[in-house]
Amino acid sequence: MLTSEIIDTVEVIRDPYLRATTYAKIGERLAKVKDAKFKLVFLKAIETTKEIEDPVKMLRALLSIGYSMKKAGLNTSKKLYLRVVEDSKAFPSPVRDDLMALAARYMLGLGEISEAVMYAVEIKNQELRDSILLQIIRRNTSLIGTERVKVAYRIRKSKMALEHVSSEPYRSKAIIEIMKSYFLMGSYENGIGAIKEINVKEWAKQAFKEALFFLKERDVIEKHVPALKALAKELVEKFGDDFKVELAIAFAIAGEPVEAADLLRKFGDGNAMVETALKLVDVAPRALPSFIRVLNSKEAAEVGRAVMNHFLERPDDGDWETIRAIWERSKGEEVRVKIARYSLVRGDVEGAMKVAEVIKDERLRSVVLADIAHRLLKMGDVSKAVDVALGVRDPRFSSILVAEILLNALDREISEKVVVNGKAKDYDAKGI
Repeated sequence: MLTSEIIDTVEVIRDPYLRATTYAKIGERLAKVKDAKFKLVFLKAIETTKEIEDPVKMLRALLSIGYSMKKAGLNTSKKLYLRVVEDSKAFPSPVRDDLMALAARYMLGLGEISEAVMYAVEIKNQELRDSILLQIIRRNTSLIGTERVKVAYRIRKSKMALEHVSSEPYRSKAIIEIMKSYFLMGSYENGIGAIKEINVKEWAKQAFKEALFFLKERDVIEKHVPALKALAKELVEKFGDDFKVELAIAFAIAGEPVEAADLLRKFGDGNAMVETALKLVDVAPRALPSFIRVLNSKEAAEVGRAVMNHFLERPDDGDWETIRAIWERSKGEEVRVKIARYSLVRGDVEGAMKVAEVIKDERLRSVVLADIAHRLLKMGDVSKAVDVALGVRDPRFSSILVAEILLNALDREISEKVVVNGKAKDYDAKGI
C-alpha cells in the first residue's frame, strides 16, 4: 500500500478522535523519513479535531497531535498547547487538572522540562501537582546521569520545580532527587547541604543514608566526613536526640564504623551505643562486628553484655563473627560467661571449656564449669561431667555439684529401668 493510499484510507476511521491522532502519528513517521507530505497530514489531524463533539476529548486530541508535531520538529506544537491552556480554563478544576497533567507528561516525554513545569504548576489539586512535579524532577535527574552538558542548567530547572512542591512526601523526595543531581555533577558539598532542607525525619534519614552510600561508591567519603558530621549535628538538633542512633546506623551500614562511634560519643551516651548495636542486629548484622571493633573496652563491655543477652534470648540471631568481635574488644569476665553460655546453647562444649580456662574470677569460672557439667550430663557423659565438676576450685561448691550430678545420673538410670505398672526390669514384687 502506497503512502498516499494509507493517508486516504484514514478517512474510513469513524471515531474523529482516533482519526485525528492517527493522522498525527502518520505525520510524525513521515517527518522522520523526510517525506514532504507530513505537514499536510498534520493539517488534516487538526482539521479533524473540529469534528469531535466532546470538548474535553477534543483538547486531549490536540495535546496528542502537539506531541507528535514536536517529535516531528515542528515548533508550532507549542501553539496547540497554549490553546489547550486557555480553552481549558472554562472547565471545572478536576477536568482541567487532568488535562494539564497530560500536557506536562507529554512535555516530559519530549524532555522539555521547562514546558512540563509550566503546565504542572497550572494544576490546582495539590497532590496531583506535586506528584507530577516529582516525576519531572526525577526525569531531570535521570537526564543528568546520561549527559555531561548543561548539568547546572538542569539542576536550576529542578530547583524551579521544587519551589512549587508543597506537600509531603513529594517535597522530601524531590529534595533527594536534587541531592542526587548535585552528586552526579560532582558538587558533593551542595548535595550534602540539600539534605538540610528536608523537614520530615524519615526522609532525612533516607537522604543521609543514600548520601553515604553514594559517596562511598564514588570513593570520596573520607574527604567529606567533616561536612557529614556537621550535617549530622544539625539533623540531631532538628529532629531530636534519638535521631543520632539513626545516623550512626547509617554510618555503620555504609562501612564507616569509626564515624558512627564518634557521632554517638559526641551526641549520645552509653545507652545510645547499646541501642545502635541492638538495632544493627535486626537491620544490618553484617555491619555489627566492625562497629564493635572500633569501641573502647568500656563501650565494648556494655554493648557486648546487651548483645549477648539478646543472643541468649534469641539464639538464631547469634553470629560468631560478632561474638569474636566482642571477645576481642571486651575483657569483662561477665561478658565471657555469657559467651560460654551461648556456646553451650549452640552445642559447642569445647568452645565453652576454652572460655572457662581464661576466666580468672573463681566464682564466675565455677558458674561456667557448672553449666558445662550440666550440659555434659544432659548429653549422657556422666564421667566427663564429674571431671569438670571436680575442676571447680571451691571444695564445697565442687562437692555439691558432684553430688548433684551423681544423683541426677542415678535418677536417670532408674527411670530408664522402669517398664510399666510401676515395676522395674530388675525387680519383682516379692523382692521389694
